[in-house]
Amino acid sequence: MTTFDYGPIEFYAIGFDGDKPGPGVLQAIDDLVAAGTVNVLDLVYATRSPEGELTVMELSDTTDDGGVPALDLAGLAGIEDIEALAEQVPPGQSAAILVVELLWAKAFAAALYDAGGAVIAREGIPAPIVNAFLAENAD
Repeated sequence: MTTFDYGPIEFYAIGFDGDKPGPGVLQAIDDLVAAGTVNVLDLVYATRSPEGELTVMELSDTTDDGGVPALDLAGLAGIEDIEALAEQVPPGQSAAILVVELLWAKAFAAALYDAGGAVIAREGIPAPIVNAFLAENAD
């Protein structure tokens, strides 16, 4: 069976007020890492000024990591990725651009590869939208 060094990865933009996420956001990420669900590969902060200017700060450029998990592949998120995800950040707010490896999907990806298959498309729907839809359409 094929063994991949890394499983599939996903990019997330996690919005918040201020220029850094609060401890609750960082704890939620850390809990997923501790549970073995994800591996944090990269994390950057994107802040949009009230005038609309975007500033990007790599986690490695900060002097205080604020309890953020260690990064496996710092720099993996390219500026194009960051700018595309940061389009949703309103003026005066920020986002953490998070790149995670989906550890739960690593063996699945290898099994598909060995069977001659591969995931060729994926669409994600945020949990609040799923739950709102289900609540609205409950019998």
